[in-house]
Amino acid sequence: LPRCIGSLAPALAGITTEIVVIDNLQAGGAAAALAGLPARVVANAAPVGFAANVNRGAAETKGRHLLFLNPDTEYSAGRLAEAIAFLEDRPEVGLLGCTLLDEDGTPQQNFRRFPSPAIPLARGLGAERWPWQPAWYRRGMMDGVRGDAPFPVDWIFGAFLLMRRADFTRIGGMDCGYRLYYEDVDLAWRLRRAGLATWVFPALRFIHDHQRSSARRPFSQAWRWHVRSAFRYFARTIGRSLPPPSGR
Repeated sequence: LPRCIGSLAPALAGITTEIVVIDNLQAGGAAAALAGLPARVVANAAPVGFAANVNRGAAETKGRHLLFLNPDTEYSAGRLAEAIAFLEDRPEVGLLGCTLLDEDGTPQQNFRRFPSPAIPLARGLGAERWPWQPAWYRRGMMDGVRGDAPFPVDWIFGAFLLMRRADFTRIGGMDCGYRLYYEDVDLAWRLRRAGLATWVFPALRFIHDHQRSSARRPFSQAWRWHVRSAFRYFARTIGRSLPPPSGR
């Protein structure tokens, strides 16, 4: 967390910002860890889910734009002001992601098409390690899609989410019915239902220590949250139409 917050100054150059950290650990400790850094810590009385923390963070701030950033990220390149300018030039775009990198600089595939139930099932069966992956799986994972210019996607990882406060408020924020996982997919899906697209802004780059704890520990608490969230998402979205993506 201190490394994340301490890295942000170059990213925030040229804009007025406030940084709020939601301490979701009952033991606390974020305030002491961030002593001397430009962040205000808000402590939860008891741990809550990711979506509830995002909503509380938004409620604690006043800016026209909201950036939801995971503590396991670290700034690498680009300026947030340029991403905000892109967002403001395209009113049809409601959610913007950045390029996420592994620690060795390898780009993460932090964007996807909206999933069918077959996608999480295939991933649960180890599709990433299959010697041959079917075309429908590669298409859903958007394999090979990347570029230096901004490009549209269906949804992006919740590690970095940039959007207008007005759009966040318009759709009612994140759905607190998700404890962990799929709340980012659901956010992008509801934005699309409202006629707003999701894009990636590649020039802005953050390193992301992506743990994938549910995949590494089957039947753990994180794995159970992941499965419940998947059922919730598909129960709410299957059979419901979406408008075509805008701004392509």
